Amino acid sequence: MLNGYSGDELVYNKTLGDWRTHNGIDYACAKDAAVQSPTAGTVVLAGSDGSWGPTVAIKDSAGRVWRLCGVASPAVKEGETVSAGQTLGKVGSVSCECAEESHIHLEVKQDDSYLDPAKLMQ
Repeated sequence: MLNGYSGDELVYNKTLGDWRTHNGIDYACAKDAAVQSPTAGTVVLAGSDGSWGPTVAIKDSAGRVWRLCGVASPAVKEGETVSAGQTLGKVGSVSCECAEESHIHLEVKQDDSYLDPAKLMQ
């Protein structure tokens, strides 16, 4: 793990040069490595997100949205059903965290609240 979930604690963002919360987990990985889905569900986004760049988002059966930011060349389309472990695309870059080494940013949101992905994957 490169950077962890910070909850309400402010952490320094090297790319943006300021202090902010980090609402997900950054996993260091090689550029162009396969990105696998952390959960089963329906793809609700497979493309560019203005702030995060190439993103794949999956809505699980509990209504949580799992966003994987930095997924280039998505291998899935919006509306498709995916299984946990299925390849979603390749590691690209995360626009608002590009000063960091190559990684994938994973965040989970339920309604308007961010959840710690590490706790959900235990």
